[in-house]
Amino acid sequence: MMDQQVKIPEFITHYYLPDKQPFLNLSDLSDEAKRPVLEDLEQRRLAGKMKRYFPDWYFPQRKEAESNLFEACVAKGGQPKRKAPHYFTLGRSKGIEMGYNHNFKTVELPISLIEKEVLFTIGDTLWTFSKSYTSQVTWENEWYQGKLYNYQETKEILTQLNLDVENPASLKKYKTPCVEALIWSDEILNQALQAIGFTSL
Repeated sequence: MMDQQVKIPEFITHYYLPDKQPFLNLSDLSDEAKRPVLEDLEQRRLAGKMKRYFPDWYFPQRKEAESNLFEACVAKGGQPKRKAPHYFTLGRSKGIEMGYNHNFKTVELPISLIEKEVLFTIGDTLWTFSKSYTSQVTWENEWYQGKLYNYQETKEILTQLNLDVENPASLKKYKTPCVEALIWSDEILNQALQAIGFTSL
């Protein structure tokens, strides 16, 4: 009996807090502007409204990861218009949904709208595109991590691995909390949002 071929989503998902606008990126803020935002997020965590937190090592590591992502995007032939991308996941992510304590909103974009403008990476870019800035975590990429792929390449690798991006057990097997999808242009993003009738930005 042949293994059933893994189903690969044809959409990407952006998660955001229900009382905030989508596509708010901490990397777009100065240190001064970031401070009250982080205080608000920490209060939400302490109140049990979300699980995500931002230790001292987080932003230096994220800065390195996003610098390496930018270089990888250019090397892939992309033309990034932002220093940091807008982040999505391929399909839905139960891990991210748990991080929001299941209290979130989403924006879903069909890949057919933006296939030429979106790149994917298998795993959490905080770790797969940066060295670890904390002694509490050591990390070594698998062969399929630390690289950017177009959608067709992503599908081929997921099929080869038999990795189901919406199955937590399958993701854990491959050291992959999710497959991230990255859009590097506000203009491209806004065009896609207009195409699906999303007008709250």
